[in-house]
Amino acid sequence: MKLIKKILDESKGPKALVIMGVVSFIESIFFIIPPDPFLGLICITKKIKKVLYNILICTFLSVLGGCIAYLLGEKLFELAVHKDVKFITNNIEQISQLKIRLNNETFWLMITSAFTPLPFKIFCISAGLAKVSFLPFLLGSIIGRGLRFLLVGMLAYKYGTKFEEILKSKKVGYLMIGLISFLIIYLYYKWK
Repeated sequence: MKLIKKILDESKGPKALVIMGVVSFIESIFFIIPPDPFLGLICITKKIKKVLYNILICTFLSVLGGCIAYLLGEKLFELAVHKDVKFITNNIEQISQLKIRLNNETFWLMITSAFTPLPFKIFCISAGLAKVSFLPFLLGSIIGRGLRFLLVGMLAYKYGTKFEEILKSKKVGYLMIGLISFLIIYLYYKWK
């Protein structure tokens, strides 16, 4: 917890953009803390051009990290097949069927996963494991992450120092639970 507090404190200083950029990139691959609070902190009291610049940097690095996670998933699958990992090799047919289902929904799944608080990295690595089409993966990631970070940046810009209170409110928690529930229900009915 002290480390997170220290990082957030540093995010208010001259290294703020670098910290936000690094967090945006690595969160899409393995890091557990999302870049949203860092983006919000550097957008407070900034002019709109600077806010949009910060959103663009956050989106670009997050999507770039997601592409690395996709590649990682793809390489893990190839390694598992090469090393004859039974869980994978015994289920190649089911994985192929999953790939067909995912390919039809990749764009919308990536938009949804990029926008909700579900771990984006899980979807990116899974997309690589299933070797879904890359272009829908990329476009969905750009739009989903872009919309999410645009929302965070604009809230921070509009509400300034009240932004932290907004993030901690129960309404935001309920909204996130609602988005996750929507995704689960959608996938259940789509794939049953």
